[in-house]
Amino acid sequence: MSEHMEQKSEIAHVNPLFFILRLIPTAAVLAILFYFRDLFFSADTLSTVQVIVPLESCREAVFVFLVVLTVLVGFDGIRVAYFSRRKKKEERYAFGSPLKTSVSFLVIFANAALSFFEIELINNYYLYSMETRYIWLGIFITLAIYLMLVFIVNSVSLGMIVGNCFFFAWGAANYFVQQFRGVPLQFIDLASFQTALNVSGNYSYEPNWEMVACLALTCAVCGLFIHAGYWHNFRRIPGKIASRAVSVAIVAGFVGLLFHTDFLTDQGIWLRDWQPWYTYRLFGMESGFLAFARASFPKAPDTYSSDTVSRIISTSEKKTDKTAEEGVDSSKVVPENIICIMDEAFSDLSIYPGLQTSTDVMPFINSMSDNTQEGRLLVSVKGGTTANTEYEFLTGNSCVLSPSTVVYNSFIKQDQYSLARTLSAQGYTVTAMHPYYKNGWNREFVYPRMGFDDFLSLDNYFDGDELVRGFVSDMADVREIEKRTEEKKAGQKSFIFNVTMQNHSEYKTPAFQSTVSVLGFDGANKGQAEQYLSLIQLTDKAVEQLINYYSQSDQKTLICFWGDHQPQIGDDFWEYCLGTDSLDDLTADQEEMMYTTRYFIWANYDIPGAKDQTLSANYLSSYLLSLTGLQPTGYNDYLMQQREDIPAMNAYGYLDSDGEAHLWSDEGLGQTIQDDIENYKCLIYDELTNHNRDADFYGITDNG
Repeated sequence: MSEHMEQKSEIAHVNPLFFILRLIPTAAVLAILFYFRDLFFSADTLSTVQVIVPLESCREAVFVFLVVLTVLVGFDGIRVAYFSRRKKKEERYAFGSPLKTSVSFLVIFANAALSFFEIELINNYYLYSMETRYIWLGIFITLAIYLMLVFIVNSVSLGMIVGNCFFFAWGAANYFVQQFRGVPLQFIDLASFQTALNVSGNYSYEPNWEMVACLALTCAVCGLFIHAGYWHNFRRIPGKIASRAVSVAIVAGFVGLLFHTDFLTDQGIWLRDWQPWYTYRLFGMESGFLAFARASFPKAPDTYSSDTVSRIISTSEKKTDKTAEEGVDSSKVVPENIICIMDEAFSDLSIYPGLQTSTDVMPFINSMSDNTQEGRLLVSVKGGTTANTEYEFLTGNSCVLSPSTVVYNSFIKQDQYSLARTLSAQGYTVTAMHPYYKNGWNREFVYPRMGFDDFLSLDNYFDGDELVRGFVSDMADVREIEKRTEEKKAGQKSFIFNVTMQNHSEYKTPAFQSTVSVLGFDGANKGQAEQYLSLIQLTDKAVEQLINYYSQSDQKTLICFWGDHQPQIGDDFWEYCLGTDSLDDLTADQEEMMYTTRYFIWANYDIPGAKDQTLSANYLSSYLLSLTGLQPTGYNDYLMQQREDIPAMNAYGYLDSDGEAHLWSDEGLGQTIQDDIENYKCLIYDELTNHNRDADFYGITDNG
């Protein structure tokens, strides 16, 4: 049989299905491109702000280029696969000769540069003005990660495919996290994966054109590496062992350089803790992520030592003894019920000078006066990271020690002293309630460490209750609290700590009918703002139900209610609220305004009233105890003493007695303030990490 006939015979035996299967990835990418074509051709897209300016005018050309590239890569795959079926090729190796080695490293470097620009393209509209040295730093960080992958799998092609997919996924995840909560993806979020998974179904995922373009480009690059072969770096076992050893060495050097030296700081990278996205955009997403990751581990204050802590405690106890000699108010009541409700995203946005609404958002709460203390509450988070406000309230420990850390995920390794433990020592049953999944923010692990007897979550209660946007409503939540106190044994003292869920972001549920209009604002996020404010109106009605119920109760009840953080709504809304054109250069007062929620304390018996009083989350539980006849801990007394010098504070700064905001990074802080905050950090670190803490200071060792 002739050679020509043999070739015809081989071609005849090629299954047509083989070619169809080869075209499926190409068809899928083309389908995605054409589905999102309006992002490339529409004059008004969701991404018109978040763009690299020089590329914005080229969107149509980018689209055409990606379509052509996708088609060419697809048909090249068919060509390579067809010839490989006709004649088995000799396996190719990436390393060996100097020329092969040089080409391989050049390819890896080029792909690292491409991946760096892809993730910045998706996330960083500051890229066009980023300093060159930070661009190079980002490229070399990307290159180091690629080299780790290439040598650990002993394959250039496989390593590059995995790397391309990893960097695209990282960039896309950062984009969506930033959109959902106003804070970019951080190292601490990796420990909160289950929490993110729980709420992921409540968000709508709308990519920008840059993300769609990078997806198509990633698929094309992966396709080229698949076609190229080079599935092994080294053929023999010694080479394979050496490949893995090189990867381990790169990992060790990478971690050592970035996490155990001041390399990033020496490059001029600094953290804007209250606006992490600013650090990411100024220095690059990868550099910003790693800089925040380095700051996510507890670091002992410079002045910390056991002797320092003993001195601080001794000084505080002397002040407490002196105060005790002046007499104790025996008229204070020991309440039968203490109910503490941290309401998800509850805040009073009327503090913003520019906000105008069609109606009062919280008419009942605003009308409360009898036996009520209320005002602004300074917190350390915004748009998310609920657990940190929760931690500050329960323990009295501020997040000032590690602003970039979710304490529940990173630091709770032993039993902690808390309000729950303090009240349990004085005869209260202590119950935590949260109408969502118990694994959120690691609560199922943390709450027992905080001293709670029981944890009621969506997993074991609230079944079939009223839902708002898929979350248990605040009304259903407070009725469950009422039921718990109604059904308890006579004479039993009860402490309930409740974290609600109704107002969780995002605020784009089409079926939800808003009842509040925002006046004088027509930005892209007007609908979100109105939905959020309408949810707060529902919270106000739930509070009215709660207060009316306990007003009629014969059980002496003290209620503390506050919000964990402000909502995550787009920047244009906050610019409208603040009356500014940009959020980039806010004053300290404006910054702290965005970290302000609202609280009230109410009792169905006589307590002193207070209006427009500012507190902070770390003082709130100590202040609450001061209104009762219960025994405070030495730490509670210390915090109340500190409040005289620092009336309210969060992780980033404090408010002085005139209500003026100061950042901890400001120069010229008074010596008293500097000493106070340094001593406070020592106590926070000691309580978190010391297994031999002073139990008599942080807790109550007898039933008081």
